[in-house]
Amino acid sequence: MILRKQQTGFTIVELLIVIVVIAILAAISIVAYNGIQKRARDTTRKSDLASIAKAVQLYGVDNGTIASNGCGNGWLPTDPDGAGPNKSFNACLIDGKYITSALVDPSGLGSCSGLSCHAYMHYSCSQGTFLYANLETAPQTSTDTDATCASTYDTGYGMNYVVKVN
Repeated sequence: MILRKQQTGFTIVELLIVIVVIAILAAISIVAYNGIQKRARDTTRKSDLASIAKAVQLYGVDNGTIASNGCGNGWLPTDPDGAGPNKSFNACLIDGKYITSALVDPSGLGSCSGLSCHAYMHYSCSQGTFLYANLETAPQTSTDTDATCASTYDTGYGMNYVVKVN
């Protein structure tokens, strides 16, 4: 009687099935991870605007409205027209010790253009002071900023989240 040595191992079909299952799981986890990152950046944006709103309220109690004290409208970290004498919104709040460091969008941008713009903006007028951000997980419409001082920030910069400072 001849004894045959039985070969053990996986067949090529079994290996391919395992590889396909691993690829599917990897694809699902990558998509979920990207969504989590977007939601985390949006949460940071909402938190930052709430912090800025509180700082502006404190500034207003001590100094009067922020717009009447040389803090121009537009991007938070820049002088609105670049020529002075206005200071950036961030500089006004830092100089008054209402915030300790400049608040910048999680994207790292201080200014940008287009509907996918991720940077903080503000605008003060007789209606009050408004703070703007572009949330990645919220839809953009042409009416997001219509009830504010800067009604074109939605169509010009994609701003879809507004906080009014009381």
